[in-house]
Amino acid sequence: MRHISSLARKLGEPSKSVNMTQGGICRTILAFALPIMIGNLFQQLYNMVDTAVVGRGVGPEALAAVGAASPVTQLLLGLLIGMTSGMSVVIARCFGAGDEARMKRAIATGALLIGAIGIAVTVAGALLSRALFELIHTPEDILDGAVEYAAILFLGAVATAAYNYEANVMRAFGNSAVPLLFLIVASLLNVGLDLLFVFPLGWGVAGAAIATVLSQLISAILCLAYMARRVPQVRLARSDWKWDGALAAEHLRTGVPMAFFSSLLAISFLILQSTLNSLGSADVAAYTAASKMDTLVYQVMAAFGTAVSTFAAQNYGSGSIGRIREGVRRCTGITVAVCAGLTTFAQLFGRFFMLLFVGPEDAGILASGLMYMRTTSVLYAVLGVNYVIRFALIGVGKSAIPMLVGLSEIATRAAVTYLLVYRIGFAGMAFASPACWVTSTILCGLCYAPMMRSAEDRLRAAPAASA
Repeated sequence: MRHISSLARKLGEPSKSVNMTQGGICRTILAFALPIMIGNLFQQLYNMVDTAVVGRGVGPEALAAVGAASPVTQLLLGLLIGMTSGMSVVIARCFGAGDEARMKRAIATGALLIGAIGIAVTVAGALLSRALFELIHTPEDILDGAVEYAAILFLGAVATAAYNYEANVMRAFGNSAVPLLFLIVASLLNVGLDLLFVFPLGWGVAGAAIATVLSQLISAILCLAYMARRVPQVRLARSDWKWDGALAAEHLRTGVPMAFFSSLLAISFLILQSTLNSLGSADVAAYTAASKMDTLVYQVMAAFGTAVSTFAAQNYGSGSIGRIREGVRRCTGITVAVCAGLTTFAQLFGRFFMLLFVGPEDAGILASGLMYMRTTSVLYAVLGVNYVIRFALIGVGKSAIPMLVGLSEIATRAAVTYLLVYRIGFAGMAFASPACWVTSTILCGLCYAPMMRSAEDRLRAAPAASA
């Protein structure tokens, strides 16, 4: 009871922002990244619980249906999540520069913008999802389940947009802890609703999707209610809600490349999924289960990426390029060490991880999934370096980098698909993601020095221009 009352007191206090332009670099980045990391893992729990409950409670075909739905839903929902991440960079820069009036206008304009995009995604998802599944040759035995699962997620697109925008606004102020608390509550609720809807009620794939949407909606409502009462930075006056075209354009400049990166990444997975679907539902099930390990690593690395992006944006707003470079160096070392631990886990405990999703009687699916995990996990450290460099460049306003990385991943996945998967089958799938990580990390490395110099030159020119 003492811990609960302490938490209640904390939530009752005004939310504190974190100025990342001061203090120890490693301590500042880690303190900001860890709550995001935990939150990302809980958010991923939505999909993992859906997958595990459906796979163990309904069967391999239902597991394959949920897996086949993933790249299609990511194609559109990724637009929303990418936009909110990019828009938070604009807010973080205003915060770092100490411009509160402009920051509030940025928050209001961003809310109007992301609401409109959320409605558009819902409509597009309802109209296009079946055609997309047919385009990528989804097997007939899982087609209806995949369409049903995706349609329900698209109906919840506005809730997805609302929570991610609210969470990213708070993170722009350096507050990553409060969104985590609400996300943990929603994730635990999702587990309970999954078990209720799939087992006693027997709603199957639809039940798992409904549980996800309801949980995201509740997390959005909780976060909004907290922000309205306890976060001074978002107490907006009526004048703040006036549409600001210049800020909307700035949001789009940073948000659209991030949104398109998410969608380009989804397109690259659609190319791969189309070929995978032609191999049959058993291989789709193996990939669906095994690739959840990659997804967990993505979420861990995304936490460091968000931390570095916010760190870079705030310090860029205050004119501290040297501090940004030092932050990138230190965060790279941290992520490489974390990735080494994740690789060790995948190598030693991969079979136990697979058994979360399929039964021991599915020996072929287990063997294929384990081979996939042991191959891809070797290069997790490369992925970690990729996230640090890419998000640091986003933080200093180099929004072209996500587009370049997204295009490189499409080209690489297409090449691996046609050169390996078509020729050697499922074994070729294990080389697709590592190949993308290597090529895009090389691209990020080549871009880093010249883009950082360009950002520094722009900072030096700004005072002269204003003078």
